[in-house]
Amino acid sequence: MLRMDIAGDGNGAGAANVAALTIQDTDSSLRTLARNELLFEAGDVKEKVYRVETGALCVYRIHPDLRVEIIEHVLAGELVGMGFLDRHTANARATVDATIRCYERGALEGLIEDDEHNKARYHDAIEREFAFRRDSLASAARERPMVRLAAFLVAVSHRIGDEGGDPSFIDDTVDCGVIADFLGLSVDLLALALMQLEMRGLIETAPPHGLRLKDVPSLEAIAEERDNVPVKWAAATDEELRATIQ
Repeated sequence: MLRMDIAGDGNGAGAANVAALTIQDTDSSLRTLARNELLFEAGDVKEKVYRVETGALCVYRIHPDLRVEIIEHVLAGELVGMGFLDRHTANARATVDATIRCYERGALEGLIEDDEHNKARYHDAIEREFAFRRDSLASAARERPMVRLAAFLVAVSHRIGDEGGDPSFIDDTVDCGVIADFLGLSVDLLALALMQLEMRGLIETAPPHGLRLKDVPSLEAIAEERDNVPVKWAAATDEELRATIQ
Protein backbone atom coordinates (compact mmCIF):
# COMPACT_ATOMS: atom_id res chain seq x y z
CA MET A 1 0.00 0.00 0.00
CA LEU A 2 1.27 3.45 -0.88
CA ARG A 3 2.57 5.23 2.24
CA MET A 4 0.80 8.50 2.90
CA ASP A 5 2.70 11.08 4.96
CA ILE A 6 0.18 13.87 5.17
CA ALA A 7 0.66 16.48 7.87
CA GLY A 8 -2.20 17.36 10.14
CA ASP A 9 -2.63 18.47 13.75
CA GLY A 10 -6.09 16.96 14.32
CA ASN A 11 -7.60 20.26 15.54
CA GLY A 12 -10.29 22.22 13.73
CA ALA A 13 -13.84 23.45 13.60
CA GLY A 14 -15.11 19.87 13.75
CA ALA A 15 -14.11 19.67 17.42
CA ALA A 16 -16.89 22.10 18.29
CA ASN A 17 -19.43 19.50 17.22
CA VAL A 18 -18.30 16.76 19.62
CA ALA A 19 -20.85 17.87 22.24
CA ALA A 20 -23.65 17.45 19.72
CA LEU A 21 -22.75 13.80 19.21
CA THR A 22 -23.45 12.40 22.68
CA ILE A 23 -25.86 9.73 21.43
CA GLN A 24 -25.64 6.54 23.48
CA ASP A 25 -24.89 3.49 21.35
CA THR A 26 -24.18 0.19 23.04
CA ASP A 27 -22.65 -1.15 19.80
CA SER A 28 -20.03 1.61 19.61
CA SER A 29 -16.38 0.91 20.35
CA LEU A 30 -13.20 2.92 20.50
CA ARG A 31 -10.34 2.15 18.14
CA THR A 32 -6.81 3.53 18.26
CA LEU A 33 -4.89 4.20 15.05
CA ALA A 34 -1.18 4.90 14.77
CA ARG A 35 0.04 7.51 12.31
CA ASN A 36 -0.33 6.21 8.71
CA GLU A 37 -2.53 3.28 9.81
CA LEU A 38 -5.56 2.50 7.62
CA LEU A 39 -9.09 2.71 9.00
CA PHE A 40 -10.60 1.29 5.82
CA GLU A 41 -9.74 1.03 2.14
CA ALA A 42 -11.58 1.07 -1.16
CA GLY A 43 -13.55 -2.13 -1.69
CA ASP A 44 -14.06 -2.90 2.00
CA VAL A 45 -17.64 -3.65 3.05
CA LYS A 46 -19.17 -0.77 5.01
CA GLU A 47 -19.90 -2.29 8.39
CA LYS A 48 -19.53 0.81 10.57
CA VAL A 49 -19.67 4.58 10.52
CA TYR A 50 -16.82 6.33 12.32
CA ARG A 51 -16.31 9.51 14.35
CA VAL A 52 -12.87 10.98 14.94
CA GLU A 53 -12.42 11.57 18.67
CA THR A 54 -8.79 12.75 18.56
CA GLY A 55 -6.28 13.16 15.75
CA ALA A 56 -7.17 13.35 12.07
CA LEU A 57 -7.73 11.19 8.99
CA CYS A 58 -7.03 11.69 5.32
CA VAL A 59 -9.57 10.25 2.88
CA TYR A 60 -8.04 9.64 -0.54
CA ARG A 61 -8.35 7.57 -3.69
CA ILE A 62 -5.55 6.00 -5.75
CA HIS A 63 -6.28 6.03 -9.48
CA PRO A 64 -5.13 3.30 -11.90
CA ASP A 65 -2.23 5.54 -13.00
CA LEU A 66 -1.17 5.69 -9.29
CA ARG A 67 -2.21 9.33 -9.04
CA VAL A 68 -3.37 10.09 -5.48
CA GLU A 69 -6.54 12.18 -5.15
CA ILE A 70 -7.02 13.76 -1.72
CA ILE A 71 -10.77 13.85 -1.06
CA GLU A 72 -10.91 15.36 2.43
CA HIS A 73 -9.25 15.66 5.81
CA VAL A 74 -11.44 14.48 8.68
CA LEU A 75 -10.94 16.24 12.01
CA ALA A 76 -12.06 15.64 15.59
CA GLY A 77 -15.84 15.51 15.91
CA GLU A 78 -16.39 14.67 12.25
CA LEU A 79 -17.93 11.48 10.86
CA VAL A 80 -16.50 9.36 8.05
CA GLY A 81 -17.56 6.20 6.24
CA MET A 82 -20.95 7.60 5.24
CA GLY A 83 -22.76 7.16 1.90
CA PHE A 84 -25.33 4.96 0.20
CA LEU A 85 -23.03 2.33 -1.33
CA ASP A 86 -22.33 -0.89 0.57
CA ARG A 87 -18.59 -0.71 -0.06
CA HIS A 88 -16.08 2.05 0.51
CA THR A 89 -14.94 3.88 -2.61
CA ALA A 90 -11.86 5.47 -1.02
CA ASN A 91 -9.20 4.87 1.63
CA ALA A 92 -9.07 6.49 5.08
CA ARG A 93 -5.68 6.73 6.79
CA ALA A 94 -4.60 8.38 10.05
CA THR A 95 -2.36 11.39 9.44
CA VAL A 96 -1.42 11.50 13.14
CA ASP A 97 -2.11 9.15 16.05
CA ALA A 98 -5.90 9.04 16.33
CA THR A 99 -8.76 7.54 18.30
CA ILE A 100 -11.90 6.58 16.41
CA ARG A 101 -15.37 5.83 17.74
CA CYS A 102 -17.14 3.09 15.77
CA TYR A 103 -20.94 2.96 15.39
CA GLU A 104 -23.27 0.58 13.61
CA ARG A 105 -24.41 2.01 10.26
CA GLY A 106 -27.98 2.16 11.54
CA ALA A 107 -26.95 4.75 14.12
CA LEU A 108 -26.06 7.34 11.46
CA GLU A 109 -29.47 9.02 11.34
CA GLY A 110 -29.38 9.70 15.06
CA LEU A 111 -25.79 10.89 14.93
CA ILE A 112 -26.47 13.61 12.35
CA GLU A 113 -30.04 14.52 13.31
CA ASP A 114 -29.07 17.58 15.37
CA ASP A 115 -25.62 18.13 13.89
CA GLU A 116 -25.76 20.42 10.85
CA HIS A 117 -22.04 20.12 10.18
CA ASN A 118 -22.00 16.34 9.90
CA LYS A 119 -25.37 16.35 8.14
CA ALA A 120 -23.79 18.50 5.42
CA ARG A 121 -20.82 16.11 5.30
CA TYR A 122 -23.25 13.21 4.85
CA HIS A 123 -24.85 14.90 1.84
CA ASP A 124 -21.40 15.60 0.39
CA ALA A 125 -20.53 11.89 0.79
CA ILE A 126 -23.73 10.94 -1.06
CA GLU A 127 -22.85 13.27 -3.93
CA ARG A 128 -19.32 11.87 -4.16
CA GLU A 129 -20.61 8.30 -4.31
CA PHE A 130 -23.11 9.18 -7.03
CA ALA A 131 -20.27 10.70 -9.04
CA PHE A 132 -18.07 7.66 -8.34
CA ARG A 133 -20.76 5.24 -9.49
CA ARG A 134 -21.46 7.29 -12.62
CA ASP A 135 -17.78 7.45 -13.57
CA SER A 136 -17.19 3.80 -12.68
CA LEU A 137 -20.12 2.60 -14.75
CA ALA A 138 -18.79 4.55 -17.74
CA SER A 139 -15.38 2.95 -17.28
CA ALA A 140 -16.86 -0.48 -16.65
CA ALA A 141 -18.67 -0.35 -19.96
CA ARG A 142 -15.24 -0.40 -21.58
CA GLU A 143 -13.36 -2.79 -19.28
CA ARG A 144 -16.12 -5.25 -18.29
CA PRO A 145 -14.65 -6.08 -14.87
CA MET A 146 -17.77 -8.05 -13.87
CA VAL A 147 -16.93 -10.74 -16.44
CA ARG A 148 -13.41 -11.11 -15.10
CA LEU A 149 -14.59 -11.29 -11.50
CA ALA A 150 -17.33 -13.82 -12.32
CA ALA A 151 -14.77 -16.06 -14.04
CA PHE A 152 -12.49 -15.81 -11.03
CA LEU A 153 -15.27 -16.63 -8.53
CA VAL A 154 -16.42 -19.62 -10.58
CA ALA A 155 -12.86 -20.97 -10.74
CA VAL A 156 -12.41 -20.52 -6.99
CA SER A 157 -15.79 -22.17 -6.36
CA HIS A 158 -14.82 -25.21 -8.45
CA ARG A 159 -11.47 -25.44 -6.67
CA ILE A 160 -13.14 -25.37 -3.25
CA GLY A 161 -15.65 -28.02 -4.36
CA ASP A 162 -12.88 -30.28 -5.70
CA GLU A 163 -11.17 -30.04 -2.32
CA GLY A 164 -14.30 -31.11 -0.45
CA GLY A 165 -15.38 -27.68 0.75
CA ASP A 166 -18.62 -25.75 0.29
CA PRO A 167 -18.42 -24.34 -3.28
CA SER A 168 -21.00 -21.67 -2.49
CA PHE A 169 -18.86 -20.04 0.22
CA ILE A 170 -15.57 -18.21 -0.30
CA ASP A 171 -13.58 -17.25 2.78
CA ASP A 172 -12.92 -13.50 2.73
CA THR A 173 -9.23 -13.73 3.61
CA VAL A 174 -7.79 -12.79 0.22
CA ASP A 175 -6.45 -9.26 -0.08
CA CYS A 176 -8.52 -7.19 -2.52
CA GLY A 177 -5.37 -5.71 -3.98
CA VAL A 178 -4.02 -9.19 -4.82
CA ILE A 179 -7.24 -10.18 -6.60
CA ALA A 180 -7.43 -6.84 -8.45
CA ASP A 181 -3.84 -7.24 -9.67
CA PHE A 182 -4.46 -10.85 -10.73
CA LEU A 183 -7.50 -9.81 -12.77
CA GLY A 184 -5.83 -6.73 -14.24
CA LEU A 185 -8.27 -4.34 -12.53
CA SER A 186 -7.97 -1.38 -10.19
CA VAL A 187 -9.29 -1.88 -6.65
CA ASP A 188 -12.07 0.63 -7.45
CA LEU A 189 -13.19 -1.44 -10.45
CA LEU A 190 -13.04 -4.63 -8.39
CA ALA A 191 -15.31 -2.98 -5.82
CA LEU A 192 -17.68 -1.94 -8.62
CA ALA A 193 -17.76 -5.50 -10.03
CA LEU A 194 -18.60 -6.89 -6.60
CA MET A 195 -21.41 -4.36 -6.29
CA GLN A 196 -22.75 -5.25 -9.76
CA LEU A 197 -22.88 -8.97 -8.96
CA GLU A 198 -24.46 -8.25 -5.59
CA MET A 199 -27.15 -6.05 -7.14
CA ARG A 200 -27.96 -8.89 -9.57
CA GLY A 201 -28.54 -11.18 -6.60
CA LEU A 202 -25.67 -13.50 -7.54
CA ILE A 203 -23.48 -12.97 -4.47
CA GLU A 204 -23.86 -11.66 -0.95
CA THR A 205 -21.60 -10.95 1.98
CA ALA A 206 -21.61 -13.70 4.59
CA PRO A 207 -20.59 -12.20 7.95
CA PRO A 208 -18.35 -12.25 9.77
CA HIS A 209 -15.85 -13.05 7.00
CA GLY A 210 -16.87 -14.47 3.67
CA LEU A 211 -18.70 -14.24 0.38
CA ARG A 212 -21.64 -16.47 -0.57
CA LEU A 213 -22.23 -17.38 -4.22
CA LYS A 214 -26.03 -17.47 -4.52
CA ASP A 215 -26.27 -18.48 -8.18
CA VAL A 216 -23.19 -20.22 -9.57
CA PRO A 217 -24.84 -21.15 -12.92
CA SER A 218 -25.58 -17.48 -13.59
CA LEU A 219 -22.01 -16.56 -12.65
CA GLU A 220 -20.81 -19.20 -15.12
CA ALA A 221 -23.01 -17.67 -17.83
CA ILE A 222 -21.49 -14.24 -17.20
CA ALA A 223 -17.99 -15.72 -17.15
CA GLU A 224 -18.50 -17.20 -20.64
CA GLU A 225 -18.23 -13.68 -22.09
CA ARG A 226 -14.47 -14.03 -22.25
CA ASP A 227 -13.60 -11.60 -25.05
CA ASN A 228 -12.22 -9.01 -22.64
CA VAL A 229 -10.65 -11.32 -20.07
CA PRO A 230 -6.93 -10.46 -19.90
CA VAL A 231 -4.40 -12.98 -21.21
CA LYS A 232 -2.91 -13.12 -17.71
CA TRP A 233 -6.18 -14.62 -16.46
CA ALA A 234 -6.93 -16.82 -19.47
CA ALA A 235 -3.50 -18.42 -19.34
CA ALA A 236 -3.29 -18.78 -15.56
CA THR A 237 -2.10 -22.20 -14.40
CA ASP A 238 -3.62 -24.13 -11.52
CA GLU A 239 -0.56 -23.21 -9.44
CA GLU A 240 -1.03 -19.50 -10.08
CA LEU A 241 -4.71 -19.70 -9.26
CA ARG A 242 -4.03 -21.63 -6.07
CA ALA A 243 -1.40 -19.07 -5.00
CA THR A 244 -3.94 -16.29 -5.46
CA ILE A 245 -6.78 -17.85 -3.49
CA GLN A 246 -4.72 -19.28 -0.63
